[in-house]
Amino acid sequence: MTPLTESDREALALQLDLLKRRVLDELRGAGAHVGPGTRAGDHEVHSHADDAEAEQLDDVHFAEIEVDRTRLYDIERAQQRLADGLYGICADCGEEIPRERLLAQPTAIRCAACQTAAESRRRS
Repeated sequence: MTPLTESDREALALQLDLLKRRVLDELRGAGAHVGPGTRAGDHEVHSHADDAEAEQLDDVHFAEIEVDRTRLYDIERAQQRLADGLYGICADCGEEIPRERLLAQPTAIRCAACQTAAESRRRS
């Protein structure tokens, strides 16, 4: 396991900033689309199927917004851990998270073994 270097931390901080900007852009763009997916005046003929489809589109849209909000929260938590000097330390076992895992998943809060155990507990 290769420990994080200062250069790695700087690169990961930049990557987290970039990820945060992307998520914020997605959330800003999503805000412009909030509202009913289809309105009665949009078609000559309006049916309950139109209402159901519009509601389903809205549900998908709001689910996408929730995913983006969760991603933003995870990014901000990673940035805070970086600022506090706790970045790269597994929240469960306290060991260092491997450099390769953090480079692949910069918001990781657990080492791979602890993440697998946490996911197994959630499925049970």
